[in-house]
Amino acid sequence: MSDTHPDRLARLWQDFLTLPFPRSCYRQPPVGDDLVLLDSHLAGCVSSALTGPLDHRRREALRHGIATLHRILPALADDPEASEYFTRLRELAVLAAER
Repeated sequence: MSDTHPDRLARLWQDFLTLPFPRSCYRQPPVGDDLVLLDSHLAGCVSSALTGPLDHRRREALRHGIATLHRILPALADDPEASEYFTRLRELAVLAAER
């Protein structure tokens, strides 16, 4: 039996909630972006997507956040914890945007 899109999003979200935010990203942002703020914005949008359709503002926040993650993930490659965290956040953001 395969997951439906909402089920997959909910399951991945629950898994993501167990991940600690990477310590290295609290200090000087490794890529010049405020990763705490990026995480907060995207997590809020994903959480909202779990309860229903997103409004235009949240869809735009997801679009912008996904583009930012696409740009910064290569710079996080030397930090396995940050790379995994933000790769998983990007996957969640993409799924939420598709909903």
